Amino acid sequence: MIVEDVLRTRPVAQYLINDAKSPSGPIHVGSLRGVVLHDCVARALHAKDRGVRFLYGFDDYDPMDSRPMAVPAEFDRYLGMPLSEVPSPDGQAASFGRFFGLAFVDVFMKLGARPQVYWTSEMYKSGQFNAAIRLALDRAEDLMQIDREISGSQKAERHPVQVVCEHCGRIGTTVVVSWDGRLVGYECRPDKVEWARGCGHRGERSPFDGGSKLQYIVEWAAKWKILDVAIEGAGKDHMTKGGSHDRASAMVERVFNYPTPYPIPYEWFLVGGRKMKSSKGIGMPAAELVEVVRPELARFLIVRPHYRQQINFDPGGETIPNLYDDYDRAAAAYFGETEAKTAAEAELWRDYARTFYFSRTDGEQPRCFRMRFAKVAYLMQMPTVDVEREAERDKGAPLTDADRMELRQRMNDARRWLQTYAPDQYRFQVQSRLPDVPLDDAQRVFLGRLAEMIRGRPTWSGEELHEQIHALKNQLGLPPKQAFSAIYLAFLG
Repeated sequence: MIVEDVLRTRPVAQYLINDAKSPSGPIHVGSLRGVVLHDCVARALHAKDRGVRFLYGFDDYDPMDSRPMAVPAEFDRYLGMPLSEVPSPDGQAASFGRFFGLAFVDVFMKLGARPQVYWTSEMYKSGQFNAAIRLALDRAEDLMQIDREISGSQKAERHPVQVVCEHCGRIGTTVVVSWDGRLVGYECRPDKVEWARGCGHRGERSPFDGGSKLQYIVEWAAKWKILDVAIEGAGKDHMTKGGSHDRASAMVERVFNYPTPYPIPYEWFLVGGRKMKSSKGIGMPAAELVEVVRPELARFLIVRPHYRQQINFDPGGETIPNLYDDYDRAAAAYFGETEAKTAAEAELWRDYARTFYFSRTDGEQPRCFRMRFAKVAYLMQMPTVDVEREAERDKGAPLTDADRMELRQRMNDARRWLQTYAPDQYRFQVQSRLPDVPLDDAQRVFLGRLAEMIRGRPTWSGEELHEQIHALKNQLGLPPKQAFSAIYLAFLG
């Protein structure tokens, strides 16, 4: 496991765990995988009585390099400016970056992650990056050589910083042309990038206290040393050979004289088979996930697979009922409600119990009766059925307050699922009047006898009614297909 390996290879007094994201648009569900994974590591270390700090940073000094689809076209004039200096789309948050960053904080807090949040723009403006900027400029040749050596590319810029243009405020369009130990000379070039146009200004300024930012890879390496990071994972796209993590690792060790944090390479979180990108507004926003399923289920979805296994979430089809079934198995294992017949089965239940433990969003989960989600969704569509009473019958005892709370949560999830993602075979509407449908004489006799039978008793359990329907069709010699199609047509049209 990750934690055992960390303790063996990185024996330190306190483990600082870091994760970060550029808040360039609505942050998608894929970014939740990193938050939850790092949070699980923090919880596991805490459970072993180790000192732990978990930080989550928003790289809001990055330039705005595209306009998300939901943002008005008038924001195009801010392209190239730091996200921290672009106005909020709603006119209320402190900046564009804060608007999208805080929305993501709200989501991961619902999932039980409670990292200390920081903003890279504040780190730059307060001078926390000053020493790293000076070192990077002084050793620009070394950094450029490392980048070329590891990546195999010859495209690295000579100077590893981007300056905020004093004329137009853009940071994504500037190129540093000189460094004299005090000031950097720079040009704001109209044609540096395709997504923004520089103003053409040339000047000199101090690169410190927010006057510049480090190039992405150099910034990542510098941040590890500045924050004293011990553990930081990243998606597999960063962890490829010669990729951004390899370059940052070489830079932090050879230039900043700091060991590479313990790496955790994790797979992508796809929705419907598609990788997502926040700045383009592609994919399911993180906030939408907790509208589709409750936070515990959303966290369980992320915790359940091995971190090197891809998650491909498609809320359509039977994904959500199956997710609930798996969650219920994990809960049963955690609360000791399972029985293993073999050693392999015992290990499987232990894995399920651990998964449930790390899926908790807020403290200890109460033990309760869990009615199967698919059955809840089915019963909710029957106008005369009392779902709570049916749950009591399933349980075989009165429901506790915890049982009722769990049932109501499942009913809320089922209602949303039926309205949005449920396939047609899960949706039906009981007819208030007998529809005009083609039935043969044998089917009509069967339905008449069935109606008499149902009226003859005030209450029926599902199992009793199921048995009597089969007995009646056998008595009348009606094939199962004809019997059940008659019921379907009569009740559901």
